[in-house]
Amino acid sequence: MSYQNCRTGCIVLKNVDFGESDKIITLYSPDIGRFAAIAKGAKRSKKRFVNKLEEFSLLDISYRPARHDRLHFLSEAELKEAFLSLRTNCQRYCTAMLASELVLRFTREHDPDRRIFSLLHWLLESLHHGASPLPTVVFFHLHLLDACGYRPKLEHCAICSYLPDNKRGLSSFTLQPSNGTLICSRCSGNTGRSRFTLSLQSLKFLQTAQGMTIKQMHRLQMPENIASECLSVLYSYSKYLLQCDIHSWSFLLKITGKQK
Repeated sequence: MSYQNCRTGCIVLKNVDFGESDKIITLYSPDIGRFAAIAKGAKRSKKRFVNKLEEFSLLDISYRPARHDRLHFLSEAELKEAFLSLRTNCQRYCTAMLASELVLRFTREHDPDRRIFSLLHWLLESLHHGASPLPTVVFFHLHLLDACGYRPKLEHCAICSYLPDNKRGLSSFTLQPSNGTLICSRCSGNTGRSRFTLSLQSLKFLQTAQGMTIKQMHRLQMPENIASECLSVLYSYSKYLLQCDIHSWSFLLKITGKQK
């Protein structure tokens, strides 16, 4: 790898103070994937990095690649989009934080995926322009799982191959976290609800969203209660896959009033 300065576009996932004057910035780039870089003097910068390294910012950066598994060195950053409205609305902010944390958790360092970058950029831009936070993050979460190889199999019951519809009167389904398959209530023999239970209506919305592209997403009008149920199941599925908590989730619940 060349140790001369390189350029790339990226989104800030996280920034933390380091020492008296530096910051360590975690970024996601379509060319590099997730990576961390040190911004020397960023805390005292009045020109080079001022107001540019905040979470969610879209940047064009110049950096020097890391030597021997150390941090990349951030030389300069040009702010392309700050998405400032995300910092003035609590629900949008917590939704963006959840999306950023999901990218942090599900991706590996230096494993680029342009689809993941596009999804995150789309979510931030959509929230910034006033899209409803919960349906937007449901779509993002569902397609991020797909991009990372964990696409839920929502087409039919994995046991009886029943196709979900309104004809047989089955009103709920369970997502099996161990393999991402769907089980109807008749096959599971369980009429109670769990954190992996989806109503027929929620399942139908997820099926529709799963087949949509980013450009088509604006067509999907998902009620808030349905979006909340879908997101709760996707969170439980992701928590099972990651085997760790997703901290931003609790903040989003508090803001939306969904915490029990």
